[in-house]
Amino acid sequence: MKKRTFVLLGFGAFGLILLSFLLLGFGRLLFSYETARYLSAPTMFLSFALVLVLLVQSILTATGLSELK
Repeated sequence: MKKRTFVLLGFGAFGLILLSFLLLGFGRLLFSYETARYLSAPTMFLSFALVLVLLVQSILTATGLSELK
């Protein structure tokens, strides 16, 4: 994986987490709490998966099994 791609994916994960909290907050203003959670859940799960991918890549890089180009 290229360093630039790794950094962009990190910023993307941060952006998705921020979007999820914004969806939850504004969703609570317009809908019930349960509906707001349903609206924000997909972005939170996607950001969680992206953070896990980045974690695995960083562990592989730290152990020397993979490298950032």
